Amino acid sequence: MRILDKKIVGNRALLVFDDGKEVEIDREVYLKRRLYAKDEIDQKELEEVLFESGLKSAKKLLVSYIQRYPLKSEYEYYKYLLSRGYDSATALKAVAYFVNSGYIDELEAAKKLVNKYQKRKSSFEILQLLRKNGFKSSTISKLNLKSENDKEILVKLLQKKLRRISKEDSKEILKVIKWFVARGYDYNTVVEKIREFLDY
Repeated sequence: MRILDKKIVGNRALLVFDDGKEVEIDREVYLKRRLYAKDEIDQKELEEVLFESGLKSAKKLLVSYIQRYPLKSEYEYYKYLLSRGYDSATALKAVAYFVNSGYIDELEAAKKLVNKYQKRKSSFEILQLLRKNGFKSSTISKLNLKSENDKEILVKLLQKKLRRISKEDSKEILKVIKWFVARGYDYNTVVEKIREFLDY
């Protein structure tokens, strides 16, 4: 493909080809690849230049997103780039770059999330939250989530939930049991604690 015109506008370079096609690429990629000295470029090299340029802009975008939202999984960063219009290969390569450089550490992010929610959520709820946020199973398995705090949280939540409920109100008690079981608490433990609170 013959290059008819080349222009640098700010941090971008514009290439105009003989077939009327216009391509905008990153200025640094343009200079690094010495496109200013070329009159022709083949399709393969153009694709490489476009990929390199896209990867550079994806990295710039991702670094600012990581600074704003450091507690995300690799998958969430990947999804963010896809939502911003980048193709899958560029998004994967950009995320891999930051993982390899240590800027994205999924295990550390998962540990910080666990510490953040440990006092308020059961281990099952934390596990669900991590899965929902795209953390890998291998990362979650390294966390060794323990259910030691679950009983303390259960007792605190039961005190709040059972304040206005009497022993005779079996429908409300059943709702409370279902609520706790849905959040990963053991059915027998919940029933036992309710009996303690309501003196069954």
